[in-house]
Amino acid sequence: MKKSPAVRQCLLVSVAAVLSALGASHQVHAQTAAPPQKLEKVEITGSSIKQIEGETALPVLVISREEILRTGVATAEELLRSISTTASGGSTSAANTGAGGGQGGGSSVSLISLRGLGSARTLVLVNGRRTAPAGGSTAIDISTIPIVAIERIEVLRDGASAVYGSDAIAGVINFILRKNFSGREISATVGAPTNSGGGKDTKVSLFMGMGDLAKQRYNVNVGLAYQKVEPIFGRDRAFASNLNVGEQLDRTSNTPFPANIVRPSNGGLIAPPNYPDCGPYSFVSPLLPGICRYDNSPYVAIQPKSEQANGLLFGRFAISDSTEAYVEANLTRNKTTNTIQHVLINGSAITATHPYTITLRNLLDTQYAAFPQIRSRVLGLAYSLLPTSSPYYPTAYAASIGLAGQPLILQFRSVPTGLRVTEDITDNSRIVAGFRGIGMGWDYDAGLFHAKNKITENLKDGWPLFNEYLPLLNSGVINPFGPTTSASALAAAQATIFKGNWFINTTQVTSLDAKGSREIYRLPAGAVNLAVGAEARKEKLDLAPSQTNKDFLVAGFGGAGVPLAADRKVKSAFAEVNIPIIKSFEANVAVRYDNYQRVGTTTNPKTSFRWQPDETVLVRAAIGSGFRAPTLNDLYSPTFFGITTNGQRDLLRCPLGGPTTDIDCANQFVTLGGGNANLKPEKSRSKTVGVVYEPSKDFSVALDFFDLKVKDVIRTGVPIATILANPIIFASLIQRGPPDGNSSGVGRITGISQQLTNLGKVNVAGVDLDVKGRLMTGDDYKVTGRANGTYMQKYLTQNLDGTFSNAVNVTAGQVPGVVLRWRHTASATYESGPWSATVSQNFQNAYYDTRTSLQAASVPLRSVADYSTFDLQGTYNGFKSLRIVVGIKNVFDRDPPYANSGSGFVGSYDLSYADVRGRFIYTSATYRF
Repeated sequence: MKKSPAVRQCLLVSVAAVLSALGASHQVHAQTAAPPQKLEKVEITGSSIKQIEGETALPVLVISREEILRTGVATAEELLRSISTTASGGSTSAANTGAGGGQGGGSSVSLISLRGLGSARTLVLVNGRRTAPAGGSTAIDISTIPIVAIERIEVLRDGASAVYGSDAIAGVINFILRKNFSGREISATVGAPTNSGGGKDTKVSLFMGMGDLAKQRYNVNVGLAYQKVEPIFGRDRAFASNLNVGEQLDRTSNTPFPANIVRPSNGGLIAPPNYPDCGPYSFVSPLLPGICRYDNSPYVAIQPKSEQANGLLFGRFAISDSTEAYVEANLTRNKTTNTIQHVLINGSAITATHPYTITLRNLLDTQYAAFPQIRSRVLGLAYSLLPTSSPYYPTAYAASIGLAGQPLILQFRSVPTGLRVTEDITDNSRIVAGFRGIGMGWDYDAGLFHAKNKITENLKDGWPLFNEYLPLLNSGVINPFGPTTSASALAAAQATIFKGNWFINTTQVTSLDAKGSREIYRLPAGAVNLAVGAEARKEKLDLAPSQTNKDFLVAGFGGAGVPLAADRKVKSAFAEVNIPIIKSFEANVAVRYDNYQRVGTTTNPKTSFRWQPDETVLVRAAIGSGFRAPTLNDLYSPTFFGITTNGQRDLLRCPLGGPTTDIDCANQFVTLGGGNANLKPEKSRSKTVGVVYEPSKDFSVALDFFDLKVKDVIRTGVPIATILANPIIFASLIQRGPPDGNSSGVGRITGISQQLTNLGKVNVAGVDLDVKGRLMTGDDYKVTGRANGTYMQKYLTQNLDGTFSNAVNVTAGQVPGVVLRWRHTASATYESGPWSATVSQNFQNAYYDTRTSLQAASVPLRSVADYSTFDLQGTYNGFKSLRIVVGIKNVFDRDPPYANSGSGFVGSYDLSYADVRGRFIYTSATYRF
C-alpha cells in the first residue's frame, strides 16, 4: 500500500530520531570498570542447554520486569499486544467476546497469536512448562497470568516444534515468574479513561519472600493480587456504530423494536404501524429505509466488566549442595460479565420435536386453522404471532397491508426482557513439583505437573425461555410496537428469563517430564554439550452444557449445546547437541519425537548456527520442521450450531440493487460446525536468518528474517463471507428450506456448513527489527531506548483453486483479523537521580478495508488509516522504600481508525487491535518493607 508523503515522512523522522538517540550511546562509555562478576549459566527459551546468557542462535525477544513496569500495562494481554511479533490476526480478547458476538457461546478468554498464525499455533509456557489450555483448544488464556507475578517474558520468534512440541509452529512465549524474592512488597494502582462512560481499573497486590537458599537452605515466595475493571458501552464511544452513511455501511439489524411484520406470502418485511416513528430503540436507516432497524452497538459492553483474583506460591528447598526440590502453585479466578443487545425473537432453527414447535403446531391446528398461509412461514422458526384479540393489534393498518383479520407474524427485538447479561468464571490452577540439580555430570530437572482450566458460564439476565416467552407473546399481552402498559404482563415477561448455568468447559493436562544436559566432549573450540529429555502427558477435555442448553430452551442461540468428553496420551522425547566448530562458529542440532494417541507419530529435526566473526557482529540462522496435532475438540466435537453476525446477505434471494426490506437482505444465519475425526496434523517448515550488531555494550541492533510455511491447515472450512459472496459456487455448503415464493426460486438459508477440515497452505515471511541503546553521562543522567518492529513481506493463503492471495494489509480473505505490513513499538526512558520518565509510541500502518454489503465489487477498496498512540510515564523513587508512578496512555486520545470490517456486534472499528478506552490516566504506588 502506498503511504502518503506526510505519513512516510513522519514515520521516517520518528524512527530516525529513536535510532539517532540510541546510536549516539556507543560513543560514550562508563569511566570506571565494574568489578568482575561470576556469569551464571541459564536456560534460554528455544534451547534446553544451559549457557551464559546472551544472544543465541535463535531470535529471542526478552522483556524485563523493569521494562514491563515502564509500559504501565494492566494485563499480560495488553503487554503482548504491544509487541510487533504478535498480530491481531488469530488473537482474541475478553473485549472481543461480548462485542465480537460470543453471545453465550464463547468464553471470555484472551488468546495471543504470533505472526498472525493463530493462538493454536503459538505455544505459551509458564516457567518453561505448559499449562492447561482454554475451552477445548490448545491455546492458553493469558489473562490467567497475573502481571504482578511476571519477572520477564521471553518470546522465541521462530518455530520450535523440535524442542517444545506440536503447538510451537509460530513460536513460543515463555512467562518467567518471580522467585528468589526476599522481603515484602505491596502495590496499588488506579486508572480511568478521561472520556466518560466507565472503564475504571483498580488493582492491588502483595508479594512476599522468605528465606535465603544459600544461607537458610530455603526460599518461599507468596503473591496475592486482585483487579477490577468497569465496563465501557458502545453508546459511550462515537466510533462504535454499525451505521456510516458516508461510507455506505449499514450493519444494523432488521429485527427491531418496534417489530417489523413478516409477509406470509414471501417472507418480506413490512414496517410497523407507527413507522417512521421507530424510537427510542430503533430508527429509519437512510441506506436501508422502508422498515425499522436496530443498532446493537449502543447496548454492547465493548469492554466488559471483569474481576480477577490471583494467588501464587514458589518454594525452593536445598536438599544438598547439588540438589534442590521445588514447588510452584498458581491459582487464578477471572469473572467477566458481558452485556449485549436485547434478544431477537425470530429465525432460530428449532427442531420438530422442540417443546415450542409442539405448542405452536397445536396453536396453528386450532386457533389459526383458518390461516394455512402462515403455517409454513412460522413452523421451525421462533417467530411470535400477534392475535387479532390483542389490545395492541393494529386493525386498520393490517387491512391496509392486505392482512386484515390475520394474526401478524413479527420480527421482534425483545425489549421487555431487557439486555442480555452473561457471566463467565474461569478457574485456572497449576501446580508443579520436582527436583533439579547436578549429579554425575548432568544438570538435570524432573517434575510432575498438573494444570486445570475450568470455564463456567452463567446466564444472568435477558435470556428468555422459548416455551414460556413465545406463548406469552402469542397471547397478545405484550405490545410489540411500543410500551406495554400492563405491569402484570411485564412481570410475566421477566418471569420467563432463564438464570442459571449454561455450560462448564474443563481442560486438564497432567505430565511427567525430565531433562538433563552435560558436556560430552571437548573440542579445541570448546565443549560439546548434549541435552536430552522426555515427557509423558495426558490431556482431558470435558465440554458439559447444561440440560437447558442441550434441550435448546433459551432464545438467542444458534442451536443446542453438545456435550463432549475426550482424552488422549502424548509421549515425547528430544535430543539436542551444541557443537563449537571453531572458536567463532557453533552449530546446534535438535530432534523431537512425538506420539499422539489416535493421531500418529512424527519426528521433527531442527538445525541452527551461530557465527561471531568479531566481538561486534553475530550472524545466526536456523531451519526446522514442525507439526500441529488437531486438538481433542477438533477431532471429536459433535455437530453444533452457531449464528452469524448482523448484516449478512443472501445474494440469491436479495441481490444487490434490489429491494432491501426482505429478511434475507441483512440477516443472521445459522452455522453448523463440528469436529472431524479424519483431520490430519498440520506440517510446517521454518527458516530464520539474522544478524546482530553490537559495537559497544550500550548499543545493539538486530535484524532477523523469517520464512514459515504451513500445509494441511486446519480451519473451519470455507469462510462465511466467501460462501455468501459466491452462493452458487458453494451451494453444497448452504442448507436451504423449501421454495416459498421468492423470485429466486430457492428457499431461505437454514444453515451454513463450517465443519473443520484440512484446507490449503499458508506461507508467511518478513523481518523483525530490535534496537537497544543507552546513553550515560557520569552519574547525572541516563537515557535508555528500545524499538522493536516487524515488517511482513507476505502472508499467502491458498485459495480453493490452488492459487495464493497475499493477505498483508488486506482484511478480506481467509485470515482472521488484520495482517499488517509494519508494526513497531519505540520507547525512550530518561533517568536522573530518583526521577525517571518514559515516552513510548505504538504504531501500525494503514491497510485496505473490505467493501460493505451495499457496495458493488467494482467499488475501489478504501484505506483504513494508520494507528499511532503515544504513552507517557513518570516515576519517583525519592522516598524510602516507596515508588510512585503516574502515567498517561494514548496521550492524544486517538480513536481507533474507521473500518468497514468491524467485527461482531459493533461496527466501524476493528476489535482485534483497538483500545476502546481512549486516553487513560493511571497512578500507582509500590512500598517495600
